[in-house]
Amino acid sequence: MRLALVVAAGALVFLGQSLFAHPATALAPAEIVSATIAVDTPLAEWTQDEDSAPVLDAGTLSRWLTYLAIMLVVGAVAFGAIISRAFRDPADDLGPSYRRTSLGWGLIGSVLFLLAAAGRLYAQVVAFLFPGDPLTLADARVIVFDTGWGSRWLVQFAAGLAAAVGFALARRGIPIGRPVAVIGAIAIAVTLPLTGHAVAASWHWSITWPLQALHVLAGATWLGSLLLLLLVAFGAKAGADAERREQTVSDLVRVFSPVAMVGVGGAVVMGTVLSVSYVGSWPALWQTTYGWALMIKIGLLGMTALLGAWNWRQLRPRLGTPGSAGRLFRSARLELLVGALLLAATAILVALPAPHV
Repeated sequence: MRLALVVAAGALVFLGQSLFAHPATALAPAEIVSATIAVDTPLAEWTQDEDSAPVLDAGTLSRWLTYLAIMLVVGAVAFGAIISRAFRDPADDLGPSYRRTSLGWGLIGSVLFLLAAAGRLYAQVVAFLFPGDPLTLADARVIVFDTGWGSRWLVQFAAGLAAAVGFALARRGIPIGRPVAVIGAIAIAVTLPLTGHAVAASWHWSITWPLQALHVLAGATWLGSLLLLLLVAFGAKAGADAERREQTVSDLVRVFSPVAMVGVGGAVVMGTVLSVSYVGSWPALWQTTYGWALMIKIGLLGMTALLGAWNWRQLRPRLGTPGSAGRLFRSARLELLVGALLLAATAILVALPAPHV
């Protein structure tokens, strides 16, 4: 695990230097331009940033699916670590079973991320077609290979492929699979800001990119591991023995709680700093569409965090008693429902022009 983190950190430093060292090249941050501008030179920077896309379209759905996929991928990695700490007895057969199920959901998330990436590419290409023009492979090739947005999209797609391969190998019991999956999951979250506000913010990209990446990682660790807790611990196998399930859920939540608290704290702190960068002033919160969308997102984040705090203060101490796991399941399901609305608000928010970008 430590080796995977070191390799990922080194690769990301190199990636940052490669993508931003020469802003005059096709790898420079994408400019927001009109979709109807005709370009004669194939290396011209004519791509539209995702932040200027229409609010409700195929791109919005693709972005929402992208966030859901990241929850599954990062959540599978985080929940795998939780399982390792919760099941320390080698004789316990639940640990390996839960771990394999978790890896399966990570693989599903990786594939979903790749499909959503294809949807985002489709929306990006369509945005630059003249009205009535058919979509061709040549249009897609220009966007992918001759624009800054396309270069960064390729990096994201490669990260998704790495995660999918890693989870697939890990499910087969091949040792190299887990570190590859960890590197892929981290790379997915860290490269996501490359096609958003972070590379075009008024603050330097070396500040906003890491902040956005940490924001994504923290939020995905929190909600993703909660989602995996529900998907794995409340599966068919877990329900076979009610008494054992109560104890199993108690053991998992005991390890999950501090992970969730760190995730919530990281998401809130990084998100607050980024909001200052993107909004710029208090009046922009209620004088711009972006500001109103941001306040809605903050409200949903607050509701999700409050539900999590309720689970931690009221339900967690009762775990291990009859019926406690069921109560936690219902409450956590509501928390995830609000979390899904939070992801939808985020998918809309990133399609709006930020006042201070």
